[in-house]
Amino acid sequence: MESRHGLVKTQKHREAITSVLLLAVEVLRYVDHAYQKVPRPDRLCRFCRKEIETPERALITCESSDKVVELRAVFLGHLFTALPDLQDKMVELSNTEFLKAIIHLRSTIALVAKYAFDVLED
Repeated sequence: MESRHGLVKTQKHREAITSVLLLAVEVLRYVDHAYQKVPRPDRLCRFCRKEIETPERALITCESSDKVVELRAVFLGHLFTALPDLQDKMVELSNTEFLKAIIHLRSTIALVAKYAFDVLED
């Protein structure tokens, strides 16, 4: 998949989407940013501390933070208003596939990046 981050004009939003996407892949592997790895089962969601944190968990499924749930509702409202077909896609696709779909679209990457920024600010 080609990078869409260049389409995000606000630097803080671009940094946020990059941070969220790299979060589960790299950052949570290490306890202290040194070389001591954190086993995957111990990389728990920052909100619920019950399941492994992934970008799609933090952005789409975790219900433990009222603030994130509220941000998600606003984000999805904007997303589905702009592209109503995505509402069906959210139901049809896995959370991972849905996140990939909305990041890949030129028309939605800036909105997703702003949402990622808002979630990280929580």
